[in-house]
Amino acid sequence: MSAMNKIIRIVKIFTKYRIKFLLLILVVSIACTQSKTFSGKPVITVSILPQKFFVEKIAGTKYHVNVMVPPGASHENYDPTPNQIIGLSNTLVYFRIGNIEFENTWIPRFAENYPNLLFVNLSKKLDLIENPADSEHIGQPEPHTWMSPLNAKLMAKSIYETLVELDPQNESYYTSNYKQFLIEIDSLINVIRTKFQDSKANSFIIYHPALTYYARDFGLTQWPIELEGKSPSVQHIRDLIDIAKREKIKAVLVQKQFDVTKAETIAHEIDGVIIEIDPLNENWSKEIMDITDKLKEVFSK
Repeated sequence: MSAMNKIIRIVKIFTKYRIKFLLLILVVSIACTQSKTFSGKPVITVSILPQKFFVEKIAGTKYHVNVMVPPGASHENYDPTPNQIIGLSNTLVYFRIGNIEFENTWIPRFAENYPNLLFVNLSKKLDLIENPADSEHIGQPEPHTWMSPLNAKLMAKSIYETLVELDPQNESYYTSNYKQFLIEIDSLINVIRTKFQDSKANSFIIYHPALTYYARDFGLTQWPIELEGKSPSVQHIRDLIDIAKREKIKAVLVQKQFDVTKAETIAHEIDGVIIEIDPLNENWSKEIMDITDKLKEVFSK
């Protein structure tokens, strides 16, 4: 894309969404200095950090992976910076995770202004779970697809096939990496199934329902505190406490990105254990294993 065309597209993005004039000038000046690669490598863009883990497992060192939602930010409400939007002009392929709010809001805008950019939806071939009636996004697919090792295998296949299509000369390299990654995921699945097979419990409470697919994979039951994407009512908390006492639930999971006050209240009432998780951890396999070990510990009591 020529420098002038790049500037025109960026101007369209920011004028359409009412960015201030001084910021627009800054964006245009930065656009003129962008290179086509990062450190000499072609660029792949993803939405969240766990995807970076997936892509690098297969792409190895042949690409630079750019992440739109940075560490500590939430995919529910993050807005990209001007520099991040500019950087998309140098991206060969954008792997979207599927249905997170960041993508629902921004990818149509990206696609409109970068019509030649290849977008690959990693959730397209998955068996998606529809959000329940008490969800913030009624009737839409539950977005936390990447927290399922079974889903991760299908996502890895989509990444692998895309890389081979983009770079057929290195097919054997990608194939070797892909097969090794599948072995690692299968090993992870087997370890988790073994850990849970003799558990005394199989239910947990969680603030934000990020483990829907993980729970399906391993026969667990998830009880969310958050209701319709909002802070829970007093009645809902009382109902959860009653359920927890009846079902002997002791595990209360909280994510780093959310307020833990309500979860602590419930944990105190049921003599439960607070478990901190981070679904946006870049080290995906370690996070999945950490969640498993923490749940297993509580389930065994």
